[in-house]
Amino acid sequence: MLFYIEKTAIELTENKYGLQLNTAHDVLPLPGQTLDEAMHTIQKNFELVNAHFSKTASDTIPIDELHEVCLKIVLHYFYLYNAWKYSNEKEKDRDLTFLPNDFDHPNTYDIIIQYFKLKYPKDYALKGAILLKKTSDELLKYEYNRDEFYNAFR
Repeated sequence: MLFYIEKTAIELTENKYGLQLNTAHDVLPLPGQTLDEAMHTIQKNFELVNAHFSKTASDTIPIDELHEVCLKIVLHYFYLYNAWKYSNEKEKDRDLTFLPNDFDHPNTYDIIIQYFKLKYPKDYALKGAILLKKTSDELLKYEYNRDEFYNAFR
């Protein structure tokens, strides 16, 4: 099954383990999902995430880029929630709808920072900061502190 979120093609294929999701940049296994459930949940989650970040995107972030980064966030959490649901007995009833508190989760920050860092290496902090409702300096400080935290374990 092929469907589109804005201009991004998403292909869901069935295999013996469930579904596999393919985009130009991602290949994600989705065990236990049906085609309709997956498509509906991804679309619903995209609308939620896109609506949230559209409020802060202003004219600085082109709409296509906003859609791309929102879809990256949606697919990350959909895959994560689904993995928990089918690998942990305590999570078997987990709803796969994007959780509002995940807007402020470090994974969300990292997805946004990485997206803009790859696209705009010299001024990624400005673009990322807009979506995260921070200043460029605050975003760079967050990134520095995150790196220091992870480097402490090496």
